[in-house]
Amino acid sequence: MTGVRLLRANDRIARPWKNGGGVTRDIAVFPDGAGDADFLWRASIATIEKAGPFSVFPGVDRAFLLLRGDLRIEVGDRGEQRLRPGSPALLFGGEDSVGAEPLGGSCSALNIMTRRGRASAILERWSCARAADRLLLLATGTARVTVGADTIHLAKDDALLIDRPAGNPPSADAPLVAAFIRDQFVQ
Repeated sequence: MTGVRLLRANDRIARPWKNGGGVTRDIAVFPDGAGDADFLWRASIATIEKAGPFSVFPGVDRAFLLLRGDLRIEVGDRGEQRLRPGSPALLFGGEDSVGAEPLGGSCSALNIMTRRGRASAILERWSCARAADRLLLLATGTARVTVGADTIHLAKDDALLIDRPAGNPPSADAPLVAAFIRDQFVQ
């Protein structure tokens, strides 16, 4: 399967948030091995166990999609919102003041961060193909995904990263979350 990487949830390493208020597990980072200061885009699953602020990432755009739990969140002066699984992705700047409080237990969310002006992402529940340089598919439960002639079995929180998706779009037997990532830079 050229251009398709299977990214197993069990292989991810938990690391504390930049501000120490939670834990994240990177799914994929571009370029490979990039850190907080030099990634073009990063996809991770954040676990929020207690109320507090989000880390600040100036010059970064964020797309945040709740996977599990019930979360009260406030972004800048937009007012308080309540997110649940099924809520649309919340978009905000990395420099925005963001505070969140899990309601009734911990929460997990897919967090896509893109360097403003150099990459962008659309984050939604998988429905159809879009133009993208990279497609990240995340299983919210078990799923069988067909990419071309190959079928891949995914467990909860496993992901597929597909470079330069072309031809027939992937199909799945269960709901997936999709991030469509576009490069906006010249190498």
